[in-house]
Amino acid sequence: MASLATIAAVATIGAAVIGTGVSLYGAHVSAENSKRAGEAEQRTQNMLAQQEEAAGTEALASAQRDQRERKLEGELIMSRQQAVAAASGGGAGSDAPTIVRLMTETAKRSQYGQDSVIYTGESTRGRYNTSAAARRQSGENSFLGGIQGANGAWLSGMGSLAAGVGKVGGLVRDF
Repeated sequence: MASLATIAAVATIGAAVIGTGVSLYGAHVSAENSKRAGEAEQRTQNMLAQQEEAAGTEALASAQRDQRERKLEGELIMSRQQAVAAASGGGAGSDAPTIVRLMTETAKRSQYGQDSVIYTGESTRGRYNTSAAARRQSGENSFLGGIQGANGAWLSGMGSLAAGVGKVGGLVRDF
């Protein structure tokens, strides 16, 4: 029959082996969780980047619509100016300096308004695209951080495994 000391030594060795196995499994779970968290954050950031790019495209399209409206408004104002000048008897032709000056100023203001809305739309799209690029970089950094965290967890697990094997080896030798 085994002595109480032998049973205690075998139990101690068994506990050390189980502890080492659990520690290694914990390292595996930690590594997987770290990797998955990094991947999930990268997917989230990429999705947000796509949404920001879409918002930038929409802002530019809206500005282009506003530009067309401003151009039409300018043309309508100039047409009205010409009609009023013709109706007043002051002349509406290209030889009438007052109407030419008024229409030239109106055309300049219309063009300025058109250029302004396009500039605003392009600027807004640029800000959205810059933010989208930063989000993608953040996602990439999260992914790489997850991989590095996984590697750290595995190395920690391997260290625990080595320590556990050394402890079990010492217990077996003393047995």
